[in-house]
Formats: sequence, structure tokens, C-alpha cells
Amino acid sequence: MKFRQMLLSITAFALVVGGLMYVDPRVSDRFSQLVSGGDGIASWDNRLAELGGVLLSALKTQSLENGPVVVFAAVGAMLFLFMVRT
Repeated sequence: MKFRQMLLSITAFALVVGGLMYVDPRVSDRFSQLVSGGDGIASWDNRLAELGGVLLSALKTQSLENGPVVVFAAVGAMLFLFMVRT
């Protein structure tokens, strides 16, 4: 059961990051720099921290611009999880 919850959490995080990569080019650029190694000067943890900062910024921007859609998606996701669980 714990493995299933961990797998569900990782999948949800990957979907959020993938959606933000599709919508916000800053997230896509930072993710590609993280995977490809960037310019080779910054260390891996610095690139990961930059990606985290851009992710939070993109989440904030998207939630402010698309507030009703974000609320609808969150409620829909919760209802789906309750439906699947029972």
C-alpha cells in the first residue's frame, strides 16, 4: 500500500511538472538545463534549486491568472481520488 501511494505521488508530481513545462517556457528551459547539464559551470544542486524556484513562480503565476480553472482541477482531482479509493 505504501509503494502504491509513493507511485501515485510521483506520478502526480510528474504530471504537474509536465503541465507546467507545456504551459510555461521558463520551466521547460530550466528542466532541459537540469537534464542536459546546462553550461557545465553550475552544479547539479544549483540547477535543481533554480528549477524549484521557477516551478514555484510558474505555479503562482498560473494560479493567479487561471484561478477558477485551478480550483476546478483541484476539486476534480480530489473527487476522482475519492471515487477510485472507494
